[in-house]
Amino acid sequence: MRTDDYKNAIALAVQDLSGREPADVARAAGAEMYLHYMDLQYIFHKARIRLPGWEAGWAPPRDADELPLTDQVLIFHYLQGAKNVPLSGDLAAYREIPGGTFYFDAFRRRAEIPLAQVFGARPGILSRVSELSGGKLVKGYGDEAALFRVFPHVEILVMLYHADDEFEARGQVLFDRSVGSYLSPEDISWLGSGLVYRLMGAARGLRD
Repeated sequence: MRTDDYKNAIALAVQDLSGREPADVARAAGAEMYLHYMDLQYIFHKARIRLPGWEAGWAPPRDADELPLTDQVLIFHYLQGAKNVPLSGDLAAYREIPGGTFYFDAFRRRAEIPLAQVFGARPGILSRVSELSGGKLVKGYGDEAALFRVFPHVEILVMLYHADDEFEARGQVLFDRSVGSYLSPEDISWLGSGLVYRLMGAARGLRD
């Protein structure tokens, strides 16, 4: 998508949200509602949506940093789709999500292959960077795995199989099955890859 496409997507979402009661949107999305803004958990930080203009930025202490347009699109689409549907506790691969088959190859290239390439050669780094980033380490999924609450009602599990004599390292990203109640398959793809890229960026500063 081009910059204009992101801006148009944000404008359409804001137009829709402007016709709703902010408190109702915040309640359905799991956001914290205040007098002139709402704060929303988003990946490793909180986003702040200022009202009544529905302007998105980072909440303090990151409020001086600009919130990228791609992240704004995901945040506004999440708010649009919010229905207060609870987490199911059941994880699914991206292609198991309704509509996910169409975007699966792109998602695999954008998220799961880079995950394996970056962390597969550095056993233990995914676990370390996940803990430092607020993820919860879980067992029973691959050789390393961590669960992240990326939105109040969206969880993503990032998992890694180490390389051995027969197989190369493999990465996989799983989603709580309720994610389709909040976001489109394309948005889910961008959200999952965005989490992976943030983890890869955080790993650059860690020594093996």
